[in-house]
Amino acid sequence: MQKLWVIRKQRYRETSALLTVLLDDNRLVRCLARGAGKVSEFQPLFGQLLTTKKLSNLSKIESVGPRLPLTGVELVSALYVNEITHWIIPEGAEVENLFDTYTESVKQVSLGEIGALRRYERWLLEAAGTYPVLDRDHHGETLRQGAWYRLHKHQELVEVNRAEPDALSSEDWLSLASSNYGCAATLRHAKWLHRSLIDIALDGRRLVSREMLTKSGKIQ
Repeated sequence: MQKLWVIRKQRYRETSALLTVLLDDNRLVRCLARGAGKVSEFQPLFGQLLTTKKLSNLSKIESVGPRLPLTGVELVSALYVNEITHWIIPEGAEVENLFDTYTESVKQVSLGEIGALRRYERWLLEAAGTYPVLDRDHHGETLRQGAWYRLHKHQELVEVNRAEPDALSSEDWLSLASSNYGCAATLRHAKWLHRSLIDIALDGRRLVSREMLTKSGKIQ
């Protein structure tokens, strides 16, 4: 038996479901769960996974605890966490601390902690090896105090005139580098930066949860 979260669910016939689950061994696995029509996301579960050459099957599903109290914008934000996890982490890849990081993140999202989204986005991008160095320029030099930089091809910082598009001060980049999401400006910059990097990582794939947040006028 393994502890797990349901990351993605598609109904299959009347009572079964095709699931993407996050296991406590830090892997994402696609599987068939018979008789699991009522299994839902954000419900901590136990289950037994049997893997064959063709398909993994999840059985003996049991609840570990209550479903996280998610409604409204917090629910859509948690669905966003699931969606980017599903598309960024390859199936079967073992990513150190993925289970615990995800668990803590959705719990914080349920409490309305916006910074949790930014931290999780960054953690996923770092796990995928696509998060740039933000405290050094493209020469590997320390950022100059009072200078302005932009991220060239989403990979490295180059010094520019402050009027350049997407230019931020060295102080802003260093605040982003240190994940200072208690600062409102850094939180705003992180949303712009992380969403851009995620779009690249997903090759422009549509994110339904982000569209839902945009339509609601409450973009997290």
